[in-house]
Amino acid sequence: MNEVKLFSDAVSNDSWRKALSFTSISDLDAKLRMANYNKMFSAYETNTTIDSEVTKQFSGVSELPVLTNQFFDATVSSYVRSFAGFLSIERVMNEPTALLGYLDLVGVTDGRKVLPNIGPENLNGIQSNYKITQVLTEGTSAYTIATNRKLIPGMVTIQLIHSADPTNPVIVRDDAKGNLLAPAGVLAPNAGGELGVDYRTGVISITLGDAFTVAENDYAVVLVVSDVPGDPAFGQLTGPGNNRFKLRDYHIIVATKPDMLEAEGNILAYARLQKSYAIDANAEVGKKLTELYTKLINKQLVAATASIWKGNVYEIDLTTTNWNEWGSYLDQFEGRLEDMNADFAEQANKVTEPTAFVVGKKVGSMFSKLTKNNTFVKNTDSTYVNDLLGYYNGVPVLRHLDIADDEGYAVAKTRDGQLAPVMRGIYLPLTATPTVGNYNNTTQFANGVYYQEANEGIVPELVMKFKVKMNSNV
Repeated sequence: MNEVKLFSDAVSNDSWRKALSFTSISDLDAKLRMANYNKMFSAYETNTTIDSEVTKQFSGVSELPVLTNQFFDATVSSYVRSFAGFLSIERVMNEPTALLGYLDLVGVTDGRKVLPNIGPENLNGIQSNYKITQVLTEGTSAYTIATNRKLIPGMVTIQLIHSADPTNPVIVRDDAKGNLLAPAGVLAPNAGGELGVDYRTGVISITLGDAFTVAENDYAVVLVVSDVPGDPAFGQLTGPGNNRFKLRDYHIIVATKPDMLEAEGNILAYARLQKSYAIDANAEVGKKLTELYTKLINKQLVAATASIWKGNVYEIDLTTTNWNEWGSYLDQFEGRLEDMNADFAEQANKVTEPTAFVVGKKVGSMFSKLTKNNTFVKNTDSTYVNDLLGYYNGVPVLRHLDIADDEGYAVAKTRDGQLAPVMRGIYLPLTATPTVGNYNNTTQFANGVYYQEANEGIVPELVMKFKVKMNSNV
C-alpha cells in the first residue's frame, strides 16, 4: 500500500469531499487544497521508497504491528476537520524552510503597486482623462499649469470656481488651435503673446481678466485628455506614462518546526479491550490521534491569526441602551457587526466582508443567540468546544477558548484561495516511527508520530480584532 493510493481512496469518499467543501472558501479553494494534498502525498511516497533502511521505516503506512494506517487517516481527517481551510492557505514545502511567492502588478515607470495581491489599488493616471486642481491666489492673475502630458486638441476644459458660489463655475475651453475661449473679460491676453495651451508639452498658461476677480479660497479645476496613442511626428510625452505595467514577484520566508506525539501501549491491555469490550484499540487510538492533531492545528492557527493583528480594537458597544427585550438587543449586535464588516472590507480591500469569525466564549454565545433572528445556524456536528460553532449569514463562526471571552477576530480568505491571514506550510504529514519495545517488560511498547509544519501569519490586512461590551445581565 502507498500514500498516493490511500489519498485517492480518501478523496473518493463522499463524506470527506463534503467536509473539504464545507471548510473551503469556494470550489476553487477546495480544488487548490486537494491539489496540494495530492502533491504532498506524492512527494511523501517518493521519499519512503528511497532505498534506505531508515526511510523504509519512516512512513505513515509502513507495516508496523500497531496503527498501520491510522496516521494517514488522522492526517487527511484533520486537514478537513480543522480551522485550516478557514484561516490559512495551505502549501506543500519541499524544504523545511521555503519561500511563499505572490505577484503584484506594478507600474513600469514609477514602481507603484497598481494591483497588489493584497491592499488598495492605485489607479491614478492610468486613463487618458486627467484632472488637476489649481489654487488661485488673491492679487495674482497669471498662472502656468503643467500637466506633463501630451494633450488632444479640443479636449481642454478649465473651470474657474469662486468658493462663495461653487455651483456656478466659469467655463474656459480650448479651440483645438492652442487658444483659450472664455466669456468676455474673464481672460486677458497672455504676456508675450504665447498660446494658452501647448499640446506637445501639456503646459497651460492663463491670465485672468477683470471679469474674474480672485477671492480667498478660489480655485480652478483643469480637465484634459492625454493623447495616449499619439502621433510620432507630434512629439513625445514629457512625463512618465502610467499605462505601462509588469508583474513583480515577492516572497515570504516560512520555516517549519518539527513536533512529535508519542503513544505507549500494552499488548495484554489491547487484547483485554478486544476480548472484554469488543474495542479495537488501534481504531480508538487513531480516533484520539485525529482529535488531538486537529486540536493542535486549531490552536496554532488561532495563535498565528492573533499574532499578526495590528491597529485599534474595533469596539461593539452594547451597553449604551437599557433594552430588556432580547430581540432589540440582538438587532443592535447585528447592526454593529455590519458596521464593522464595512470597515473591515475597506481595510482588507480584496473582500466585501469577513469570510470567518474566530471568537471567544461569550461572543460565541452572542452569535448562537442569533438563531432567534434566523441569521445563525448552529453546527450540529460539533463535538468539541473549540470547533465550528455555526454560520452567521453563511459566514463560519469558530469558537476557541484561547481567545478572551468578550473578544473575536474577523478574518478573510480570498475567494481564489491564494491569500489568507495565515500560511500553513506542510513539510511532513503525520509520520509513523518504528515501534520500540520495553526491554524490562516485553508486553509494553511505544511508537511516535512525527510531523513538521508551519503556521505563519502573513497578511495583517486580513485580520480585524473586535471586542463586544455587554451588559452584566447578558
